[in-house]
Amino acid sequence: MSRLVVFDIDGTLTDTNDVDDECFRRAVADIFALAYASVDWSNAPHITDSALARWLCQTNCRRDASDAELARLTSHFVDLLRQELARAPASFSATTGARGLFAELRAAGWRVALATGGWLPSATLKLGAAGLLEPEIVLASASDALTRSEILMLACQRAAARYGQAFERVVSVGDAPWDLRTAAELGHAFVGVGRRAVALREAGARIVLSDFSDRGAVHRALETADVPAPMPAT
Repeated sequence: MSRLVVFDIDGTLTDTNDVDDECFRRAVADIFALAYASVDWSNAPHITDSALARWLCQTNCRRDASDAELARLTSHFVDLLRQELARAPASFSATTGARGLFAELRAAGWRVALATGGWLPSATLKLGAAGLLEPEIVLASASDALTRSEILMLACQRAAARYGQAFERVVSVGDAPWDLRTAAELGHAFVGVGRRAVALREAGARIVLSDFSDRGAVHRALETADVPAPMPAT
């Protein structure tokens, strides 16, 4: 059976949720001349850097962001991440068990791809800092599309093109309820991982791992995961 596992990055492979959120908020506040406290995306419809940047500008500035502003925002955001990496490299660690995982999965017959709601320059910076960046890794990001569904579909398409095969089984691995909802929308099996275990289970995740340290548990999860049925929003 041809099998593909698609990993999210922040909070899944890299322990970077906190530093990523902080730098993104600072960059948005700087580029759009907003108060830091007003940079709140809790009600945003799509949680990707590209969609959030546009939504935050529309919500706070009452206009569309220009292409030039979005380019400056991306550059400034990555510069802030680089500054934080130099200041506090521990904030860019791989999650427990993530290093070496890709090779082990490939040896077990899985193909591997990455799909992130972050922009490509920030994603590669974080993967490199965590020791997880592979030159030939299949990756789709918010530099490619606005929504997570589009990004995940593109990762699967790129993997199919790279490996010259269609996949009979696709498993999405992520740390947040929106990862689960995206997998459900596309009909992919889902494995949750990380610190949001309660939120993931409440959202409908059947399998949630604390990390990737127990390789047996990882393999069992990928083999037995099913397509989630998300709980209705309250």
